[in-house]
Amino acid sequence: MKNKNLYAWALLLLLAVIWGSSPILIKKALIKLDPFEIGSLRLTLASLVLFPLLAKNLKEIQKKDYLILFLSGVVGNVLPYFLYPIAQTKIDSATSGVLTSLTPFFALIIGVSFYKLKATKQNLLGLLIGFIGTAFLILYSQKANGFNIDLYGLFVVAATLLYGINLNLVKYHLNHLNPITITSFSIVSILPITIYILFYLTPFSSHLNDLSSYKFEFGYVFVLGIIGTSIATLIFYNLIKIKDTIFASTVTYLMPVVAIIFGLLDGELIGSLQFFGMSLILFGVYISGKKTKPEPKI
Repeated sequence: MKNKNLYAWALLLLLAVIWGSSPILIKKALIKLDPFEIGSLRLTLASLVLFPLLAKNLKEIQKKDYLILFLSGVVGNVLPYFLYPIAQTKIDSATSGVLTSLTPFFALIIGVSFYKLKATKQNLLGLLIGFIGTAFLILYSQKANGFNIDLYGLFVVAATLLYGINLNLVKYHLNHLNPITITSFSIVSILPITIYILFYLTPFSSHLNDLSSYKFEFGYVFVLGIIGTSIATLIFYNLIKIKDTIFASTVTYLMPVVAIIFGLLDGELIGSLQFFGMSLILFGVYISGKKTKPEPKI
């Protein structure tokens, strides 16, 4: 049991490092690559890795699942993976990493709005605190050294909204499927879309003619696609299998910390109001996700 717990913690920390480093990798790739090029190449690489897993589990999928799985791929992968690079053309990687923590909030809002999920006072308090923190990050720009609305942060907020929608799609419509089957099909099914975008809507083909000039940027996207998407997802579901969903979800608190550390190491500056906003978001996520103790019986 002790070894099992140590293994689970090791996986959790590894996952936090992988997902927490995604914003800085996107930032580095953006030096020479187009945001749409990063998103489409990342998803194409992930599809190639996950294709064997899909082939192995394809028989598990029923006819009624195909549309939801495809929507899951678009909502949970295609759109967010383009929104993040677009956002990071203007905002820093630390801010992007912390804003990603809004995902549980939107999962709760969608669940309450469309799936009759009941929200507690604690959930609502966490939501309020988290969105106040988000307002600080959107309204305050360290680069401008003062209050300055930076709407590019809303692209990350939109991505977390889509993640929240996708989590509910999976929970309420695809719960009978193996998580690996869901992931592999939803990503592989959108391969035609990502290939079309990659070769016809981005400068990827011309960059291939001068590969040596883009080798580092392509390397960053390779890590994002193979490790940050495919392998990280498999680690996450393996973690759920070893422990439980609650334990695995604690990566939500660790990932932003990793993103902030990488941002600081890369020379990003975090002002006091930015730090305050980040702290509010993480505290709001903690409050909203913390389980309440049952009332004592008298």
